[in-house]
Amino acid sequence: MRVILRSPDGEVVTREVRDGVWAEPEGPADEVVGEGTWALPGLVDAHSHVARERLDYLAGDPEGAEERLRESLRAGVMLLLDKGWMDDIAVRAAERVPPGERPDVEAAVRLLANEGGYMTGVALEVDDDTLDRAVLEQARAGTGWVKMVGDWPRKGIGPVANFTEEQLRRAVRIAGEEGARVAIHTMAREVPSMAVRAGVQSIEHGLFLTDEDVEALAARGGMWVPTILRVEHTIQQLGLESSGGKLLTEGLENVRRLLGVAAETGARVLAGTDLVGTPTNVASEAAKLIEYGLPVRAAIDAVSSSGLEATGRPVGYEPGTPANAVLFPANPYEEPGVLFHPSVVIRLGRMV
Repeated sequence: MRVILRSPDGEVVTREVRDGVWAEPEGPADEVVGEGTWALPGLVDAHSHVARERLDYLAGDPEGAEERLRESLRAGVMLLLDKGWMDDIAVRAAERVPPGERPDVEAAVRLLANEGGYMTGVALEVDDDTLDRAVLEQARAGTGWVKMVGDWPRKGIGPVANFTEEQLRRAVRIAGEEGARVAIHTMAREVPSMAVRAGVQSIEHGLFLTDEDVEALAARGGMWVPTILRVEHTIQQLGLESSGGKLLTEGLENVRRLLGVAAETGARVLAGTDLVGTPTNVASEAAKLIEYGLPVRAAIDAVSSSGLEATGRPVGYEPGTPANAVLFPANPYEEPGVLFHPSVVIRLGRMV
């Protein structure tokens, strides 16, 4: 199979597929795919929880997780960064579904919090004495990630930090020694800056990041996954006039302002569904990023190349790299709505 790959910026390369990887064309082609289309190297959901279909805090559904992996690929998703659950269902599902039938999956396993620092029974609760061992075990159990719950509301008090900056720094070091990155949930004011200073690689939600935080993330290649759809849903659940609703609304206004800073500094903003739909809905988060002020090109990158590059994956269809591509009927930079309607999905050289 010969594939014409025209990127949104207009560059065109022609490749053949050999043994699941891209190769230089040789001789006449039996089949040509991609004429009149635009190509992306794949969509990325940078904050998935494939264990469940919705945010219900129940144990993972093995069969459902496997089907969600297959559905994600059919929607053009080539990479899931699964940010943990109460079990290892995401890791197990990725082991059971052949790579050609699912996206790549990098996954955390158990969420880490302190006592009372998350929904009861969902996170693994640790203290200063047990934190190091827990991070080590989770780094080894997962496939590339450790997820920490950085803050959580306490009744009558509001959001409270679950970890100190020194504890976060230790977690980053221990996880890194095992080849894993750390992601942190934070919707409160103090924790995002603390996490950035500690070297946490991915800030999830990060409603109260500062300009300096975004600049620091840009300088070291860190990731920010705002999950705007999830925050909007949470506000609806809490109520606009509740203390939590007011805090998150203020946070979203900060996100709206900071997306411009991120675009100017080159910070890696990534799109994540966070159980507002399955990963098949990641194009909706890209649309939200655009609505909140991220330039269209940056938003397309946020749902595609930025996540691949941040995790060390190729984006340029070079010979010898995995033959992955998603083809669209129009240029996503000009018509971002086409992200919802891929024409062709090619995974490891096979049309899905």
